[in-house]
Amino acid sequence: TMENAQSQLENAQTSLDNTQDTYDNYTITAPISGTVIEKNFKAGDNVDSSAVTSAGGNLAVLYDMSTLTFEMKVNELDINNIQVGQEVEITADALEGQTFSGVVDKVSINGTTANGATSYPVTIIIEDYGDLRPGMNVSAQIIGEVVPNALCIPVDAVERGNTVTVPGPGALSEDGLSVVDVTKLETKEVTLGRNDDEYIEVTDGLEEGDVVLISNQASSLMDMMMGG
Repeated sequence: TMENAQSQLENAQTSLDNTQDTYDNYTITAPISGTVIEKNFKAGDNVDSSAVTSAGGNLAVLYDMSTLTFEMKVNELDINNIQVGQEVEITADALEGQTFSGVVDKVSINGTTANGATSYPVTIIIEDYGDLRPGMNVSAQIIGEVVPNALCIPVDAVERGNTVTVPGPGALSEDGLSVVDVTKLETKEVTLGRNDDEYIEVTDGLEEGDVVLISNQASSLMDMMMGG
């Protein structure tokens, strides 16, 4: 009698465990905490493999809004200058006039080659996303190196041999806005430092307030630019 009772107890426990497993299968838990932005099924729907496939494989779509991230591709010529932790300035076409800050989170070594050039994916975390929303198109500029109080001139002002064209006495009009005597233009050698796509640092040869000239390719005249 004791053995039969023990056997019945074990069978009952097994049945309870099976029932609990079956009940657990009815509870679907999301892998992350977040906000449901898309729900493909409602209570009472029959969920089978074909229905899930028709829904794109998702019962629901959740966004983790605690942080926003995006991935940008960096050219092979610049990737060695990118490091985790660098600051990123972000703008969005949909939010004109607003700038957001981010930081480089990951730099992948798995590059993609197209048309003879290789680019590498870099993941950016947006620290303060404000009005940004998932799916918005953004532009980003990674801040590589900051040189404070640098004396800079436009890259186009630098000519061969690290020289710039400056106006000598009588070269400019009285208002200083146009060249009136090209024979009085002078060439000056400068020492250059760091640069980006638009400006280049001058470490020697110019002083703040000096005037340098840029050749106007359209008219072959000279456009005057002030040293920054």
